[in-house]
Amino acid sequence: MSKIARYLKTGWVQRQFDLALPLLPPDTVLALWLDGKKSLQTGAATTDYTAATAGALVFPLLLDGTEAGMLLVMSAAGDHARSGGAFLAHSLQGMLDAEHARRSVARETLESYREMALLQRATIDLNHSLKPAAVAAALLREFDNRKDGADYGAVFTRNNAGTLELMQSFGAPTAVFAALAGGEFFASIAASANGDIVNVLPFAPLWADEVPEFESLLWQPLLAHGENLGLLVLALHRSGGFTAGDMKRAQILSSVAATALRNAQLYAAEQQMFQSFVRVIATAIDAKSPYTAGHCRRVPELALMLAETAHRTDSGPFADFALDDDERTAIGIAAMLHDCGKVVTPEWVVDKATKLDAIVNRIELIDLRFELRRRDAAIDLARELAAGAAPAAAEEQFRERRQRLDDDFAFLTKCNIGSEFTSGADVARIDAIASITWRNAAGAELPLLTANEAYNLAAQRGTLNPEERKIIEDHAVHTINMLSQISFPHSLRRVTEYAAGHHERMDGSGYPHGLKREQLSLPARMLAIADIFEALTAPDRPYRKPGTLNWAIGVMHRMKLDRHIDGELFDLFLSSGIYAEYAHKHLAGAQIDEVDIARYLGS
Repeated sequence: MSKIARYLKTGWVQRQFDLALPLLPPDTVLALWLDGKKSLQTGAATTDYTAATAGALVFPLLLDGTEAGMLLVMSAAGDHARSGGAFLAHSLQGMLDAEHARRSVARETLESYREMALLQRATIDLNHSLKPAAVAAALLREFDNRKDGADYGAVFTRNNAGTLELMQSFGAPTAVFAALAGGEFFASIAASANGDIVNVLPFAPLWADEVPEFESLLWQPLLAHGENLGLLVLALHRSGGFTAGDMKRAQILSSVAATALRNAQLYAAEQQMFQSFVRVIATAIDAKSPYTAGHCRRVPELALMLAETAHRTDSGPFADFALDDDERTAIGIAAMLHDCGKVVTPEWVVDKATKLDAIVNRIELIDLRFELRRRDAAIDLARELAAGAAPAAAEEQFRERRQRLDDDFAFLTKCNIGSEFTSGADVARIDAIASITWRNAAGAELPLLTANEAYNLAAQRGTLNPEERKIIEDHAVHTINMLSQISFPHSLRRVTEYAAGHHERMDGSGYPHGLKREQLSLPARMLAIADIFEALTAPDRPYRKPGTLNWAIGVMHRMKLDRHIDGELFDLFLSSGIYAEYAHKHLAGAQIDEVDIARYLGS
C-alpha cells in the first residue's frame, strides 16, 4: 500500500463520494487515483476513467507539494460538475493534509521519544562507572554501535601538564590516532573551545594527510564546569560526511560524558588522595620502630597474593570466592592499616628486644651487681687468708662461689633473651637468685634482682610480661576504634572488619573479640596468614634472629594443627607457591631453605 493510500482510506473516501453524488448531476462518475493506480470509482458508469478520458475533470491531490493522486469527475453538466468536484477535491486534500500533518507530528514525536530514550540510556551508561577509561569507552560505543555511526573514533583526555593523551579508541590501531595527534591540524582543533565538522579533509587548512584513511572529521571538546577535559574525535572514510544531526548528537553526548568524566576524575583523585593518606599512616606505623619497618607494606602484598590465588581457584573451598576492584582495594587498605593502633603503643614495648629492656637493657645493671658480688667474694677470701684460714680450702670455696655467680648470671642472661619457654623450675631459680643480696657503697644490703626484674625474667614466652603483652594486644582494639571513626564509602565498608581479625584464631582463642572461624570473613583470615608469615620471616625483629623459610612454615603448620589459622587457606598458601614467590622477592638468601610442602599439606 502506497503512502497516500494509507492517508486516504477507501472506506472514508467512499462515504465522501456517497455524500457528494446526490449534490452532483445524475450522470456524474467519480474516480480516485492514487500513486498511478485507480483506488475507487463510483457513479452511473462502469467504464474505467483516466485523466486522458475525454471530458474528464482532473483535480490533483498533493502530498509534500508533489502530485501523488487525483480526483476524476466525469459529467455532461460542465460547470456544475466542476464546482462540485472542486469542493470534493478540496475535502479530500484537506483530509490528506490533516492526516499527513498528524502522521508527521506522530513521527517526529516518536523520533524525539526514541532520541530521548537513547539519550537516557546513554546517560545511564556514561554515568555507570566512576573510572575515566570506562566513561570514554561508553561515549565511543554511542558512535561505534550505530548503523550510521562513525568508522573511527577516539577520546583524548588532558593530563596534569595539559597535554592531550589518547585514552580510548575504535576502528583503527592506536598508532593511527597517534599520527593524527602529532599534526598541526590536531593542535589547532585541540586548542579550540568549539567543535566542528570538516567533510573534505584533503582540502582543509593545516591538514597534511596525517591519516589517509580519514575523509571526514568531527570533533567536539569535552567541557565540564568551564574546564576543557579532553576531545572527542570521529572520522569517516566513506563519502557523504557528517551532518548537522551528527554534530548535535555529538554535542549532547559529549556534554553528558564530560560531566561523567569530571565526576570520575574527581572520584579517582579522592581515591588517590585516600590511598596516599593510607600509605602515609602505614609508613608512620613502620617508622615508629626500626624493627617493624616495611611490615605494613609487605603484609598487603602477601594478603593480595593469597586473595588473587583464591579468586583464580575454580574448585574446592574457594570456588565461590570472587574479587572485584573494590574488594581488592578494601583488602589492600585493611592490610596497610591493620596495625594502625600501634601508633598509641609505647615504643619501649614495641621495641622490647629482651625481657629486661627498658630505657636500657637492665641485664647490664644486674651484671654490675654480680661483679660486686664477685668483688665481695675476693675480699672475703683475702680476709679469711689474713685470719689464718687454710689456703687450699679457702680458695676452693672462693672458686665455687665465683662459679655459682657465673652460672647464675649466664642463666639470667639466657632467660633475658626470651627465645625459650621459661619453666616452673626456671622461675624458682630466678626467685632464689633474687633472694641473694649485695652491698652498695653506703653499706646497705639490697636484693640481687629487684621484684620487677624477677617478674620480667619469669615471663614464660617471649620478652613481654603479661601487662606488656596486654598493651601490645590492645593495639587491635585501638585499630578498631580508629578505623571505626573513618566514614568509609560503601565499597570499603568492610575494611575495619578485615583489619580487626588478624589476631583472631579459628578456635576462638584469639583477640580482641575471641571470634571463631565461621565468624571471620575469608579476607580477614587471609590477612591473619599474611601477618604471621611476614612477622616470622621478617629480618628485623628485636627479639629473635631472622627465621628461615622452613622454620616459619613449620611454625605455621603447628598453628594450623592447633586451629589458630585457617588450614585450607594455609594449604592454598603452600600449594600455590606464594610462600616461595614472596621469599625470593623479600628474604635474604640465608633464610631461603628447602621446604617439603608435602609434609605439611592436608595434615
